[in-house]
Amino acid sequence: MIKKLSVLILIFCIFEMALYFSKFIMTYLFEGIYYFFNLKDNDPFLRISSNLIYNYTIQILMLFLTLYLLKRFKYTKYIKISIKAIIKLIAFTILLFICTKYALSIFSNNFLWTELKYAIKEWSKLDYIVAILQVALFMLVALAEEYLFRIILYLKILEISNFKNNTLKTIFSIILTNILFSIGHLSMQNYDIYMLLQVFISGIYFSYLFLRTNNIYLACIMHFNYDFPIMAIVDKKYYFQIASLIISVVLIEGYFIINYYYLKLFSKCEQS
Repeated sequence: MIKKLSVLILIFCIFEMALYFSKFIMTYLFEGIYYFFNLKDNDPFLRISSNLIYNYTIQILMLFLTLYLLKRFKYTKYIKISIKAIIKLIAFTILLFICTKYALSIFSNNFLWTELKYAIKEWSKLDYIVAILQVALFMLVALAEEYLFRIILYLKILEISNFKNNTLKTIFSIILTNILFSIGHLSMQNYDIYMLLQVFISGIYFSYLFLRTNNIYLACIMHFNYDFPIMAIVDKKYYFQIASLIISVVLIEGYFIINYYYLKLFSKCEQS
């Protein structure tokens, strides 16, 4: 087990280092283009466009890689979704947003929505275009990362682990997966231990969503919710994230409790 896990972690670290160095390559490439066309590399538009091109390139490649690995390891059944699951997902998302907005309005005097409204009001046309592109980008990020960490790496670690106790095996796989998830965000979080701890905890939460509901797209939606770029313009965005986390858990567990007692009542009615 140790040997196989070591190989898996080594491959992951090499992959992350390749992504990290590709950023330097892309940076020097853009600097060369700026120099060749006599452009100022400190121009905000050029910086934004070059960052978007780099990020889109990496995330599209990541998505294709994860789709290949899902097919290679025969995990594609975990990304399939039914019409019923889509309806539940939409209903959950709408209900979560309403409950979160209502909760924040009660406890925080609606500050978040006011800040967001005033911030957006000051936007230029370019700001709107960049926001739309960033929203699409973070959708790709959520899909690629959830496919990679919540399905591929988690299931591979689960298969490699040889613990006799299934609960211990699951806990070990979740923890190791999210340690790797945190390592994958080292450079993004500027090696800040506090921020990496937040990444680790959020990863545990995404694992809970996937394993509890067996729906990877619920984890993708909440991952996108955490990365939501427009929320970055609001100083107190963490209130939104924490509130949505707590409310989502309450909604999911509430659904399972109601469903359990409904089935119990239904079976009693059938017997009588």
